[in-house]
This record gives sequence, structure tokens and C-alpha cells, in this order.
Amino acid sequence: MACSLLFLFLCVFQAGSDWAAKERARQGWVELFLVDSVNPKSVLDVVGARFPGGQAVVVDKETAKKRFVERFGSEMLEALDSNPLPVSVRLRLDGSSEEVAIIARSLESLHGVEAVDSPQGELERLERLRGWAWRLGLACALVLFGVVFGVIRNAIQLSLKSRDRLIDNMRILGASRWQIEAPFAIEGMIQGVCGGILASALPAFGFWLLRGAVPLPVSFEPFWALRSALATIGFSSLAGALGGWWTVRRVLR
Repeated sequence: MACSLLFLFLCVFQAGSDWAAKERARQGWVELFLVDSVNPKSVLDVVGARFPGGQAVVVDKETAKKRFVERFGSEMLEALDSNPLPVSVRLRLDGSSEEVAIIARSLESLHGVEAVDSPQGELERLERLRGWAWRLGLACALVLFGVVFGVIRNAIQLSLKSRDRLIDNMRILGASRWQIEAPFAIEGMIQGVCGGILASALPAFGFWLLRGAVPLPVSFEPFWALRSALATIGFSSLAGALGGWWTVRRVLR
């Protein structure tokens, strides 16, 4: 159950990261609103020369009108005789919210630029959301590691009681601590691998059954399940190996 929760969390986290990356790419822009007398091509050339890694395009009045109607509706513009929206230059960027804010401030002083806009608040919220997701994931991983460690530790303790004579014979024959501890660590790792495989297969099969019946906010990618399964199996095998080794080491003190 613990590993199944980890598998589900990893799948959800990947879906959330994919959505955040798309939103980050969509919101990563700076828009320069120009005065009517300036030539948009000249501002476009200056912006392209300053930031060759970005993608700068001119947004004419008709395109600006379409965007305005999509966002706010057409009622406000229908009452006007002409299109009051200014021509602008939109620069798409890859960077953090602080970098976008610095670039926006640096472009305010350009000749012909009346105002500069960028979705800094949305970018900051996205970055905070991703940061909290990482912290939540780390906290959940620690809790689940303790659960898996404890379950396998109890299983190894039960098996030790039936192998007291075997361990005594190994000691009499001169086996080192490592030779005695290694089989139990391997046994715990095998239990962890088997548990991780089962814990990944059950929810993955459930996703496969429900993929057409339950609408999801994002499209579920098959490689998310594969990566989550590999991470879950590695996580549970590590917890199992450490649980087996730690248990027998404490008994042999």
C-alpha cells in the first residue's frame, strides 16, 4: 500500500510538472506596448538584438483585438468607433520570474515603448507551487520509506527466529559478519522488489481500465507509469535491503 501511494504520487507529480512546464512556456513573455508614432519593426530589431535567445513578434491591432475579445468579450469594443488597442512587441523567454522581471524593467526605457507588461505574478505562483510539490514529495518519501523499512524489518525478524541454528552453524564454521548479513539484506531487497512490482502493477492496471471512463485534466502518458514504476521498485528495493541488513546486524551484536 505504501509503495502504491508512492507510485500514484509520482504519476500525479509528473502530470503536474508537465502542466506547469506548459504553463511556464505559455506565461513566459514580456509585452511592449508601443506609441502610435513609432515603427514596430525598429523596436522589434532592437529587442531581437538584445535578446537573441528569445522569440520576438509584432502584435498588430487586429491580433490584439482578437486576444482582447477572447479574454474579456466584445461588448466593450463594440461601443467604440475604432480599435483603441496599441500595437505591441511580444518577447517569449525561458527563465525564472526574477529574470523575466529584470528583462521587463530593462525594456521600459526603450524609445517608443509606452508600457511593459508580463505575467510575473503567475510565474511566481507556478514556481512556488513546484517548490511546495517537491517538499511534499520529499516528506512523503521519507514517511513511506519508514513504512516499507518497518514492514520488511518485521518480516526479517520473524525469519531470524527460525534460523537461529543456521546462524550459529555459520559462526562456528568461521563465517564473517558480512557473509551472515548479506543473505538477509538480499532477502529484504527481493521482498522490496516484489512489493514494488506489485504496488506499481495494480494502480497502473487501474489507470488502464479507467483511462476512457474517467476524464482527466491532462492526458496520461504511458512513460509516466514506466518511470514511476522504476522509481517505486528502486525505492522499495533500497528500503528492503537496508531493512534486512539493519535487522540482522542488530540481532548479531
